[in-house]
Amino acid sequence: MVTLTGAAQVRVRAALVSVGASLALLALKFGAYRLTGSAAILSDAAESVVNVIAANVALLSLVVAARPADAGHRYGHGKAEYVSSATEGALILLTGVLVVANGIGRLLRPAPLAALPLGVALVLVAAGANALVARFLLRISREHDSAALAADAHHLLADVLTSLGVVAGLGLQSLLGVAWIDPVIGVLVGAHIVRMGAGVYRRALEGLMDSPLPPEEEARIHAILADHADEIVEYHALRTRKAGQQRFIDLHLVLHRMLTVGRAHRL
Repeated sequence: MVTLTGAAQVRVRAALVSVGASLALLALKFGAYRLTGSAAILSDAAESVVNVIAANVALLSLVVAARPADAGHRYGHGKAEYVSSATEGALILLTGVLVVANGIGRLLRPAPLAALPLGVALVLVAAGANALVARFLLRISREHDSAALAADAHHLLADVLTSLGVVAGLGLQSLLGVAWIDPVIGVLVGAHIVRMGAGVYRRALEGLMDSPLPPEEEARIHAILADHADEIVEYHALRTRKAGQQRFIDLHLVLHRMLTVGRAHRL
């Protein structure tokens, strides 16, 4: 069993908030779909299904990532967060494809919409709640450097934009009385979900494939080495990578031959 302390405990609590909020918002959106029969609202609700799954996967990954290094994982378990992000990306892609297919089906077989005002109100409430949870997750992810929480937060923010697009489209259909607007919005939202899933998946792969640290962090490393120029002849083969909240750096140092072993070790 993993004992959570400090920053890990804060991250896991934030993930629990995300799980609870995702379940509540999923119920709201499916209620709105049952009231209206809107393909666009269904696509929005389908994305919330992904939110629930992703929030649970993120929670599990944060618990695993908090485990200390052991004999089988000498560098710790931080990459569990990237596995979570890759899983989330794949689920988002699948949902997007299904949403596009549903929208095309509704475009070929139009169906009347009902109870639009109440359904739209529910979607707007869900969007507002999503925005609040996303801001909370973004703050925690920045304070505690969590890739899983950051991915979850950006996913929720994209969901907010999707919901607002759905509401705008339904408003246009209600005003203009054109039946094809709702399913077309469903297809566009589905395409947006596919694009978002591809982005999440790509970023997760970058983490799993040991992409280097951001340029500003590598610049700090070079600055620290420059501060010891009087003791270092040169350095080369600098490599960096990140796993969860941990950074790993290795390089070759060429030191002055007059340095004692103890002083060289301290460097």
